[in-house]
Amino acid sequence: MRRADQMTVAHLLSFLKSRGHAVDLYCINTGASASGDDLAWLREACREVHLYRFGKISSTVRAVFGILKKHPLQVGLFSHPEQRREVRSRIGAGDYDIVYTYYFRSAEITRDTGRPAGELPTLDDKRPATFLALQLSQTLNSRRISQNAPNLALRLFYEIESRLVAAYESRIWQNFTHSVVIGSRDVEEISKTCRAQGVAPINNYIFGAHGTDVSRFAPRTDIAERPHHIVFSGVMRTPTNVHAVQWFAQNVWPHVRSALPDATWTIVGREPSAEVRELDKLPGVTVAGTVPDPAIYMAEAAVCINPMQAGGGMQNKLIEYLAMGKAIVATPVANEGIGATPGEHLLVAETAGDFAAAVIALLNDPERRGALGAAGRTFVLENWTWESHWLRLEENFYAALPPLEGARVNNGGGLA
Repeated sequence: MRRADQMTVAHLLSFLKSRGHAVDLYCINTGASASGDDLAWLREACREVHLYRFGKISSTVRAVFGILKKHPLQVGLFSHPEQRREVRSRIGAGDYDIVYTYYFRSAEITRDTGRPAGELPTLDDKRPATFLALQLSQTLNSRRISQNAPNLALRLFYEIESRLVAAYESRIWQNFTHSVVIGSRDVEEISKTCRAQGVAPINNYIFGAHGTDVSRFAPRTDIAERPHHIVFSGVMRTPTNVHAVQWFAQNVWPHVRSALPDATWTIVGREPSAEVRELDKLPGVTVAGTVPDPAIYMAEAAVCINPMQAGGGMQNKLIEYLAMGKAIVATPVANEGIGATPGEHLLVAETAGDFAAAVIALLNDPERRGALGAAGRTFVLENWTWESHWLRLEENFYAALPPLEGARVNNGGGLA
């Protein structure tokens, strides 16, 4: 439970338990190793934990059959039949008040199991309220990945996937009571996709972003900043992160080193790909890989960067930088789901030249770095704590229940 989505779900489980809810987790195990402590914590946080094996051959077969149904490849991969059968059996038995499906890749597991979009609950309605956490516009995300793919084969693959995603995303929301998105930009993009597909724009959305651990990611006065030092943090096998550091290395880093020959840059994050490890050969660059605590490395940075070209939605690394009171340079893509104010909380730059100029300027201006860092920390405390977002989500859970449903919830109703 170390990647962004995993941490999001883990924090949600912890929050729901602390609020007295009974939660059953149905989760595909893709083969990553979990420590005994992690598994023990998970079983303590949940009433039940159901793990399903992600077989490579069977998953590939499901993906192929999914494409024949015009489902995106990623949806087919995660349409686990045993998971689907068991979840639907429990929903049909009336075991749950709320069914929360994280990410549209799992939508086939729970689609049409509760009240559809636009149908109000009634007193005798025993169907659960279903929430599909779309999070971001997957159409926009896959299109950006296609446009920034490093070779023709991947570009064609993601182009095909983006078209399948557009057709699917524009309709799947109708099969759930509510859709959960991060912000208004995602609503705009999904609505645009709906209109392009000839269907009604999404109208059952609620906003449900997530936050960061403001105690773990906090200013560290016990750790000195390294002069002219830059840090990028992220899971370093994710294509969008790989492309981001490659873009920075090729287009920005030479300008920074030319202006500041002693400048250094550390890339922090799990499972660095071969392309990322290759960057370790560049002058001044260190690929740290997996580290016990990325916050320590961020604390040493004079400037933290997020040069994302593809992707969208939540950028955990950006919130963590802000929470630590660091001076930041980011692209508009990286900031669009966060909404920090350019010039007040961070610097935003789109072109390589502007990005380099912003980084160099901040490396040479400790007073400006301090002002941006302090404002960024305040911004996170006011807008991006875990609790503030989860409390709003819980309010939406209760609002989606039938009238007087509280009595049944107190008698054992749960969440899946």
